[in-house]
Amino acid sequence: MKRIRPFDTRQLQAFDMLCSTGSFTDTAKRLFLTQSAVSHSMKSLEDECGSRLFRRQGKKVSLTEAGDRLLRFARPFLSEMEKVREELDGFEQFGAGRIRLGASAQACRFLLPPMLTQFKKEHPLCRFEVKCEDTPRCLEMLGLGEIDMAITLEPIRSNEIEFAPCFTDELRVVVPSNHKWAEAGKVNWSEAGGESFILYNRGSYTFRILNDYLTRAGVRLAGFMEISSPEASKELIKVGIGVGLMADWAVHSEVRRGELKSLPLGRKKLHRTWGVSIRKGREINKAERIFLKTAQESGCHWMVNRKL
Repeated sequence: MKRIRPFDTRQLQAFDMLCSTGSFTDTAKRLFLTQSAVSHSMKSLEDECGSRLFRRQGKKVSLTEAGDRLLRFARPFLSEMEKVREELDGFEQFGAGRIRLGASAQACRFLLPPMLTQFKKEHPLCRFEVKCEDTPRCLEMLGLGEIDMAITLEPIRSNEIEFAPCFTDELRVVVPSNHKWAEAGKVNWSEAGGESFILYNRGSYTFRILNDYLTRAGVRLAGFMEISSPEASKELIKVGIGVGLMADWAVHSEVRRGELKSLPLGRKKLHRTWGVSIRKGREINKAERIFLKTAQESGCHWMVNRKL
């Protein structure tokens, strides 16, 4: 198999300039080289191509058919290389670069907006690509290198993920304001068999820790609906289709308007820790370090302001 050798980028740049000026002298001046250096570079390029690229007519040159064909490939290539250089140079600017971020539907709806708003105020050059997925899928994408960071719940026994906590919340029972539990001010789990529960999907971390909590408490849910959208869940709870299990920050506005009531699960509370997950051993860039700090700071401040 014939070995394909790549072209020398500097030779292609000199070739492109020579095609523009039509003069070895002018090309040498613009590239801050000697004329002999340009001539030697073009001779090496012709040897590499195995074809004459120029016709020399006194002090001017014109392209051969082979030269014209090479030029049509060289110019787009050099243009793309320049774009890549500009983008890579931007990585060293303070707060510049790109962050591929994963987050659950709840995190995208409630947590990301204040975090990104704060971050973009100070670092507008950074670009974000956000994928909305559950925590297990976000952790999988981190492992595969499909995303750089993820806003997730604290992973359960993971040796491949580094987790930086941002804040802790509490899962509570959410009912319509006219529900009997709302009037009583507490949940009567002995009546749970007669209720339809609206829960986050079965594959989520929230479902797992909630199911473990209820199992240890001796509570068995007779029936439930799985819904991944927090907005849809709240609307169904409002009209009495079922009762939900959500954090206060997810129903803050509805509780303040008197549309929903948030109740503790019982004497023993169920807490979750939210934070930023990163693949263990991966070196994070400057933009990612800044975002991590912003997420931790804005997350804590936001939670204080959202307490009911």
